[in-house]
Amino acid sequence: MQNVLHLQERTRAALRRLHAGVESLTLTDFPDHGNIGDSAIAVGEAAFFAEEGISVRKIYSQPVLPRTVFSSEPVVAIHGGGNLGGLYPGSSRQRNELASRLTSESLLLQEPQSVHFTSDQERRAFSSALGRRNNIRVAVRDEESYRVLESEIETLVLSPDAAHMIGPVRAPAAVQATVFVARLDDETSGLSSPTTTDWPADPVDLAALRWGANRSEQLPLLAPLFRRDPHVWMRRAERRLQRGIGFLARGETVVTDRLHAMIIALHMGRRVIAIDNKIGKLSKYAATWLEDFDDDLTFVTSDEARALATQVQRTVG
Repeated sequence: MQNVLHLQERTRAALRRLHAGVESLTLTDFPDHGNIGDSAIAVGEAAFFAEEGISVRKIYSQPVLPRTVFSSEPVVAIHGGGNLGGLYPGSSRQRNELASRLTSESLLLQEPQSVHFTSDQERRAFSSALGRRNNIRVAVRDEESYRVLESEIETLVLSPDAAHMIGPVRAPAAVQATVFVARLDDETSGLSSPTTTDWPADPVDLAALRWGANRSEQLPLLAPLFRRDPHVWMRRAERRLQRGIGFLARGETVVTDRLHAMIIALHMGRRVIAIDNKIGKLSKYAATWLEDFDDDLTFVTSDEARALATQVQRTVG
């Protein structure tokens, strides 16, 4: 696990640069959804804030962000991930709105992101909002993303994903040779097949809370009912992460086109067979940060991964 601890320390150092001088903040775009990778990021962000003594005053998911944030918060952080550039329009709209409407005295922090602009229009929108803002710091997760933004953002930090702050992950012993985690969204590598699955779905209570919060976008009077204290939000993230760990732990080897299935599995000491997603997110990240994991991490094509899935199915059958 020495390689995991080394990467955790590199993450800590980069996040310290991003948050220099910050004593408290409000966290926005909290991932109240079933993508367990985003919950891993949130848990890692919380671990860093706790280590550094940074008080998290409030947390808001995207649908319940109050308008008062634009005028009342001295430091606003945007949750990290892979949604910078237009792949997820709701996140892009809220990020651009925060950059444009926060007072000039408010510091805006973007936690580590991968960057992929889906169009020239999205690039121009980013430049108009974040590129023109003075009081802003942005962290990116790979060297290519850094090159894309280095002419736009003055305070730009190259940082590993915040999920590495979780550190080594203790997990149950494997009960089968291989687990497949395949994206079912627009970022899929094409690995998805009848023999593969994505992250496990939310339990009923979390799914119901998420549904209610999402409805508040159309019915704003509902939003206050779904605003919660930071510890309540983080308990949800912890629950989702633990479900993901249990799911991955079943296999001695994890085969995936999801970045955080790759990261969590490596933190568990599992072998990973990775397939690049549609925009090359995994290989860009691995080239930047995962050189110490060469013995445990192998990249294959989607065709090779599908062949492996078929072979496993035949073995089980």
